[in-house]
Amino acid sequence: MADDQNQLPLGSDDNINPTSQDANSNNPPAGGSGGDGPTAPTGPGALQMLSINIEEEMRRSYLDYSMSVIIGRALPDVRDGLKPVHRRILYGMQEMGLQFNKKYTKSAKVTGHVMGNYHPHGDSAIYDTMVRLAQPFSLRYPLIDGQGNFGSVDGDPPAAMRYTESRMTRLAGEMLADIDSDTVDFVPNYDESTTEPAVLPARIPNLIINGSTGIAVGMATNIPPHNLTEVLNATIALLTRAKDETRTDLELALEFVQGPDFPTGGFIHGKSNIKQTYSTGRGRFMMRAKCGKEAISGGREAIIVTEIPYQVNKSTLIKRIAELVTEKIIDDISDVRDESDRDGMRIVIELKRGAQMEIVLNQLYKHTSMQESFSMIFLAVHNGQPKELPLDKAIHAFIDHRIDVVRRRTAFLLNKARDREHVLLGYQIALDHLDTVIKIIRQSSSRANARENLYSYFSNKRITLNGAELDGITLDPTKYNINLLGGSVSAQLANASAGTLILSYKQIDAILELQLYRLTQLSIDELLNELRAVRDNITEYESILGSEKKLRGVIRKELEDIRDKYGDERRTIILDESTELTLEDLIQDEQVAVTVSNTGYLKRTPIATYRQQKRGGTGRIGMKTREEDFISQLIIDSTHAYLLCFTNSGRVYWLKVYEIPDVGAAGKGKAMASLIDLQPGEKVVTILPVRNLEEDSKYVLFATRNGVVKKTALKDFSNVMARGIIAIGIDKEDELITAKITDGEQIIFLATHDGMAIRFNEQDLRSMGRPAFGNKGITLKKDDYVIGAAVTPSPEARNKQRLERAAAAGLTDQVASVIDEAQDSASSQPLALAESDDTPAAPVVSEEVAAKLAKLDEKLGLTPCLILSVSDNGYGKRTDVDAYRLQSRGGKGVINMKTGSKIGKVTTIQLVDDTTEMMVISQFGKIIRIDTKSVRAAGRSTSGVRLLNLEQDDKVASATVIPPDDSKYGNEGGPLLQ
Repeated sequence: MADDQNQLPLGSDDNINPTSQDANSNNPPAGGSGGDGPTAPTGPGALQMLSINIEEEMRRSYLDYSMSVIIGRALPDVRDGLKPVHRRILYGMQEMGLQFNKKYTKSAKVTGHVMGNYHPHGDSAIYDTMVRLAQPFSLRYPLIDGQGNFGSVDGDPPAAMRYTESRMTRLAGEMLADIDSDTVDFVPNYDESTTEPAVLPARIPNLIINGSTGIAVGMATNIPPHNLTEVLNATIALLTRAKDETRTDLELALEFVQGPDFPTGGFIHGKSNIKQTYSTGRGRFMMRAKCGKEAISGGREAIIVTEIPYQVNKSTLIKRIAELVTEKIIDDISDVRDESDRDGMRIVIELKRGAQMEIVLNQLYKHTSMQESFSMIFLAVHNGQPKELPLDKAIHAFIDHRIDVVRRRTAFLLNKARDREHVLLGYQIALDHLDTVIKIIRQSSSRANARENLYSYFSNKRITLNGAELDGITLDPTKYNINLLGGSVSAQLANASAGTLILSYKQIDAILELQLYRLTQLSIDELLNELRAVRDNITEYESILGSEKKLRGVIRKELEDIRDKYGDERRTIILDESTELTLEDLIQDEQVAVTVSNTGYLKRTPIATYRQQKRGGTGRIGMKTREEDFISQLIIDSTHAYLLCFTNSGRVYWLKVYEIPDVGAAGKGKAMASLIDLQPGEKVVTILPVRNLEEDSKYVLFATRNGVVKKTALKDFSNVMARGIIAIGIDKEDELITAKITDGEQIIFLATHDGMAIRFNEQDLRSMGRPAFGNKGITLKKDDYVIGAAVTPSPEARNKQRLERAAAAGLTDQVASVIDEAQDSASSQPLALAESDDTPAAPVVSEEVAAKLAKLDEKLGLTPCLILSVSDNGYGKRTDVDAYRLQSRGGKGVINMKTGSKIGKVTTIQLVDDTTEMMVISQFGKIIRIDTKSVRAAGRSTSGVRLLNLEQDDKVASATVIPPDDSKYGNEGGPLLQ
């Protein structure tokens, strides 16, 4: 063959060499007899040569090549959403045992295994595909868990395969689940040395949730990723579609699938074309970056980009913005820098003074990739052909695939179960005739002889053992639940006696291999129990194969399990065309500290600016104040929360947190008068953060300086008005000091400047309208006034929480006993009068029972409810709320904190527990962040410990707790202390 290939195809002379003209032209070399027209071939192999039309050959060869590229390289399969190289990588990693819970393996090893066995197209093609499967910014749900440098959104290349390691993700395991159960067809690999799956079983619609992109010959695909929860809900809806459903499949699917959900988040602008796009498989989505606004030094603003469109290179985007500034296309940008870190993306675009953020954003959308379009072409291989598919057709293709997979899996399991039943039935028959079986085996000359003797004996044939004859037996099919007419594979019919149950050679071989310890009664019971379980499984498998409804029910259950296990929230927000991006859409939702000075200046600062210290530390500057000014209030909440600003005159104003400027930790902030329209003589005394103003069963509790309290339904404040409205009626000589959110069933705690306090049930207060004046909460001594209020849980709520924790821990009886003992102890205590008052006070439990409750709470993981009181000289203490007797509303109260010249008067109180962190602020603007657990717990009539070292003439202005969910923003990674 090699010799023939080395010979000239035409001419009779083997030594003829082609001329230069022949070599560079389409003319054949000289030969033959010459003359006009083609000459007949006369060289070696001339009889096997055929004349063909070169145009037809080119057309046929190109079509073959095109289909090879389309089917075998460029387009994904609609069933598992994978191209051949993806499928081969995942299957190769499965073969190598690289599941999600196994150790990482060098990527070079995986690449070599896949290239040597399945994909002989070079290591770079395989490794590049592995890298994309591992990138969280490329795939919505990555299928490979990479360790090392796998590239970045900046376009940085991944490290060489010898440096990185990889394994499959948990979700990739769902793609390969049941692949060993004859669920898919296997085809020979490229050299026919082994086989590879033609498609993966794929429990998830990977093509839709992860999308795909590829360029074939004459066609291309570009499918966006989608949200797993939405797609699976749509799949379940189409899988279980009722016969009387009037909506189309597409309408049913679009009820759940909102649109693409890109891994990089951002916005999709436009909803009207979504149905048309998914109905045809072609369309375009407009993507936009997610931006926020921050105030910076010099009274300027900055645009903060936290999410960019899908497949946009961040470094290229920043470079393009810089070019626009250099080329004077955008004039209002003073600086652009990348502050992204491991916590997320952050591109800072500083604006010049007086620049309008909306104008600059529109320019950036127009000239940069902060706004990009995604052209969807839903093209995939379906039934061996490339097709553009609507969304509902793609989902149905996946459903059909899952029906085929589950049916094949069930048939596979049924066959295995029947094979096992067959062996177990043989064991059962042998055990019923154990003595005879042992006798036959012992008296047989060899294994083969024993095999034949057992077969003949259970076929009702006479056998000879050491010269003695033994009659065979006839087995009763009904005794072993065998229906011979039903064609059970367990029923072996003798050729000569149809309808007779006998043992097969397979059963006899299993009997001969049975180990002696299996003859114990325990093992015999195990075999019989296993036989019953196998028969139950066979019944279940047969019912699944016999019922389309039950088969779909199995698929639905699997889809629901995957949705509940892997489903997550949508990242990309879809806006209607008529919906312009509001300022709130551009503001990052994050926890911030809002500070208010005594003269009415507000500012917000990210809570990560402050870091935790031990008590007694020196703090750091939290707000720059003038000499005559000081900090009066601090709150912690989200940038998207409402701030209900209550004034001393009883009016309320609304303000969004993001509307407060962010001017840095040492900035002065912005005057309250420039943010809300205060009336003359008004000042804001408390700010109440609320996310939902329409929440039912929520109330606002008011407390005034003169001890008046009132509660009003929260929804009464949902009508936002710029000029403000009346929140509570206030006497001329009185003023509002605080407001709290309650649920109407709590215990109210009021504290006074002179160190007194009272606790009473909130149910003593009826809900009143906004203009109402309220009721007396505490009777004050001369020159005393209320400095704060707290909402504490009621004893009933506390006991309910104890019983819930006890039920989970199996301690219900023990906890109920202690609660009963506490109630009996309280009822046995004499009804005492409150200190310095003739108002009856509810008795408290004895010290012994209180200790039992405390120990029980610690065992149940319940933290105690404590009142932390802070004096103006920087001292503080924590006291259990149960130490304060429950009184009727309007009493004089009990001692809360021992005051004096050293300790000072009480400035503020806060409700805390063992997990609470707190910020304390002085009038000179010094802030300290402490763990309240470090503050010693003490009784009511004590003075406490020092919390903050104050300078001469400095006083504590305010103290506030940091919500537990927000403590992560204040870890040790904050700025250095001053």
